[in-house]
Amino acid sequence: MRLHALALGAALVIAAPGAAAAGCLRPTAPTAIDGASATTEQLLAYKASVTSFLSASDAYQQCVIDDTAAQKEAAKKARTKLDASVFKAADQAIKVNQQDKEQAGKAFNGAVKAYKAAHPS
Repeated sequence: MRLHALALGAALVIAAPGAAAAGCLRPTAPTAIDGASATTEQLLAYKASVTSFLSASDAYQQCVIDDTAAQKEAAKKARTKLDASVFKAADQAIKVNQQDKEQAGKAFNGAVKAYKAAHPS
């Protein structure tokens, strides 16, 4: 019975290669703020939201990696081959999230720069 369940699981993985990270929820980047008009409190809150997003993104990327490894292991146990599109989908999911992380970091740095320009010490 267990062998049948593994085979069914592997068959579903092969049948749905686009679901590389089905159990992983991609976090949404925070909305950028205008640092020039932001208060100190708003800038600090934005910093916290960016930091939280970056941490959630790291967890998301690890989830995608772990999910892909689990699919590969299930396919191996079922003696089937995991469709290459699963790996491509996982790589794309990580790439897009990494771009989101970089954009969030750039937006935060831009907000800090604008804040400092508008609020010289």
